[in-house]
Amino acid sequence: MLMQTCFHMHAAMMAAMSSPAAPPGLRERKNLRTRQAIIRATAELTLEVGFAAATIPKIAERADVAPRTVSGWFPVKEDILFEPIGDQVARIEAQLRDGDGTVVDRIERWLADESGRLQPDRELEFLRFRATLADPYLRARELELLEPLRTAVAQAVARDLEVPESSMGPQVFSSATMGFLLTIRTQVQAGAMSPEERAAGIAFLHAGLATLSTA
Repeated sequence: MLMQTCFHMHAAMMAAMSSPAAPPGLRERKNLRTRQAIIRATAELTLEVGFAAATIPKIAERADVAPRTVSGWFPVKEDILFEPIGDQVARIEAQLRDGDGTVVDRIERWLADESGRLQPDRELEFLRFRATLADPYLRARELELLEPLRTAVAQAVARDLEVPESSMGPQVFSSATMGFLLTIRTQVQAGAMSPEERAAGIAFLHAGLATLSTA
């Protein structure tokens, strides 16, 4: 993924549980198709000519929409490929700030929550992932957008250990956590993530955190 506050009020949750969600109407389906067409066009053009050369007019032409439609849905071109990251980061920030257990317990809980969410079009998501990896600017920009996640992990570790956030332990642990999460993302997209590998990564984080706690 990563990743705003996404915890619904209790009343809204109970209402959603008590009555089935209505199927999307014609307008919602049309909006979804438009958004998917824009995302697909942007990813394809990025793979073909690079993100910088994938201009709004070219994206609009490929998606068979007007340029103003692209800008209406995505005022910033980067949002077309990176829109989900902000929500993912906000959810893990909330979990690290308010969740129970160790930092690793909270990360595991966030991972379980993310995996349980409704998944978008998997083929389209993989195309967006490929485009991000293929373009140097997008790779660098993604790391910038994920920096708040690394910071949130370091802050959580520092709070639990009662040490400065800038000290070696929280900084090294947060960097290791980022490596673990990015590896999971890559392996999941490639269809190569095994439960054993994920468990090994979690065990590594648990061991690292335990070492910091006793240092």
